[in-house]
Amino acid sequence: MSERKKIILILVYVIATVQFVWCYLWLTRPYVNTLLYEQGLERMPFQGRSLMMLPMRWAHGSSLMTWLATPFLKSHFWFPKPVAPEVVVQAAIDVFCLLAAGYLTTKIYQASSSRRLLTPMVYPLLLVACGATYVMHTVQNFRFVYDLPSLAFFAAAMYLLYFRRHWIYFAGLFVVATMNRETTLLLLPLFLLNGAVVGGRVRWSRTVRLRSLAVVMPLAMFWGGWQIFVRHVFAGNASEFYPRIDWNVKSLLFPQAWPQMLSACGYLLMFVVVMRRKIRDPQLEAWLWLLPIWFGFMFVYGILIETRVFGELIPLIVCSTMLIVEDGLLARMAKPARAPALEMASVPGSSREAREAA
Repeated sequence: MSERKKIILILVYVIATVQFVWCYLWLTRPYVNTLLYEQGLERMPFQGRSLMMLPMRWAHGSSLMTWLATPFLKSHFWFPKPVAPEVVVQAAIDVFCLLAAGYLTTKIYQASSSRRLLTPMVYPLLLVACGATYVMHTVQNFRFVYDLPSLAFFAAAMYLLYFRRHWIYFAGLFVVATMNRETTLLLLPLFLLNGAVVGGRVRWSRTVRLRSLAVVMPLAMFWGGWQIFVRHVFAGNASEFYPRIDWNVKSLLFPQAWPQMLSACGYLLMFVVVMRRKIRDPQLEAWLWLLPIWFGFMFVYGILIETRVFGELIPLIVCSTMLIVEDGLLARMAKPARAPALEMASVPGSSREAREAA
């Protein structure tokens, strides 16, 4: 692809990202009260996901951000609700996080693909998957200020693992991302699964090797320590932290909930599970074992019809989908020409002459 076409595509992708973010901010409802969150007074466990407190608090008191938010107040058609400085900052962070997640996902796809045929389609598919996962809800259409940063953190972690960067980078990312959302606990089994892939083959005996556990165990201890710390700091806050098993059992039993639950990752989760044998990359194939672990975790602590709880899986699902589709395309391209009899039938009069000769 020429550089000019690449530039045009990048520009279109940026515009599409801005459109998605504004739809995300306007079509969903914030479940976390931003003002209370900034002050450390919001309900738990949401207040414990405290990384985004810093930019939100800064935006609230920034004269620069107030000045940048002012022009939006004059366009009532496009922005019918007041645009606070915090919304402008959240929008900028979300755009950056989506672009970063898309870039890192594309890099993983390019490294895992033999032909890279579908490279231009990776980012659009990621946006579509995000739209279905974070916005396309009949009920429980909520947004949380830390969701898209969590998506970017997971994409970055997958990038570091796939390209086998030094573990210290993964550990640093894990520490920061844990302050944003506790789902980083699920990066630890992903780290172990990644370590099981050696020489292009999955060797399950290496999943719990000492070298991997030497990284995972201290990070798990940090994760546990952080959860204890935030629960101590915000012990006086109201709490909504409790198992959601009853809620999820009801959702699974009622068919009207199934379409929304299946929309996670753009309806591609089941497609990838069913077609997983078509994935020719051993690392991504091994990573798919994270899916049952993730579902079990979310079945207990998440609300399944809030498909945003599967959002961090989007980079993995998008890469896997691209590889499955590419494998099908390559298989079709490799098929031999059609049978000679079929070619004979395409010659005018050939079938008639054959019948007359008979």
